[in-house]
Amino acid sequence: MKSITKRVLTAVVALPILLIATFILPEYNHPILALILVAAISFGTYEMADITKKKGRISPVVYLSPLLAIVSFIEQVLRGEQLFSFFLYIILIALSFSLEVFKGASDDFNESIDTLGRSAITIAYPALFSIFLIDILFLENSTYHIILYFILVFGEDTFAYFSGMLLGKNNRGIVKVSPKKSIAGFIGGILVPAICGFFAPVAFSNVFTFSPIKGAILGAVTAAFGALGDLVESTFKRSANVKDSGKIVPGRGGILDSLDSLLFAAAPFSILTTIFEMI
Repeated sequence: MKSITKRVLTAVVALPILLIATFILPEYNHPILALILVAAISFGTYEMADITKKKGRISPVVYLSPLLAIVSFIEQVLRGEQLFSFFLYIILIALSFSLEVFKGASDDFNESIDTLGRSAITIAYPALFSIFLIDILFLENSTYHIILYFILVFGEDTFAYFSGMLLGKNNRGIVKVSPKKSIAGFIGGILVPAICGFFAPVAFSNVFTFSPIKGAILGAVTAAFGALGDLVESTFKRSANVKDSGKIVPGRGGILDSLDSLLFAAAPFSILTTIFEMI
């Protein structure tokens, strides 16, 4: 089956599931969508651990990092803050570093710095990044913001793919980590979300209180970070000499191959949305 066919089939299955989950119990901050997110982050953490382990050992503490997403959701429900998830992140890092005091003796501590670096990366990605995905579930009028976020991120991926396929044959190779990426694909992937962001407050002025220009900026920045997330994921995989992070998602590889853009774009989307709706 061709890659484009697999992508379409995956989208046909995945997007309805995400949208249905978004509309189930939205008044309780989308617990079903949060549950799907936690499950995806858990799978993604194991995939990331498999990638980093190809370069050497890592701390077993990394497998606890999905707790960051769970704690983040619970504390926002109870307190509206994310202080405990930050403390948990520091604790996980400290534990992974502390275990190396004992584990490092196996190679006379020659690999300790590299091990600590791999462990810190695996704790941070994807679990720490997922905290900003949780943030979006708690925005005012969150259902609309979630749908807009999906449109912007998946729009970037889709239109970058088709723009690159149609117009990018002679302008590929701008980024060595992903030589099939093209200038045309990058422009198409940014332009369409920017247009969507522009019209969001026009169509739903009672929900999105920022101006169309700010909406266009939100769309473009979100899409740009989504594209960057895809490139960073490619960097991890190339370093470990693997093609995909896993095989669980038809046409896309692993969970991380599908989450990379969502993870990277969440922070700018959440931050800019909050700022634009305040000023």
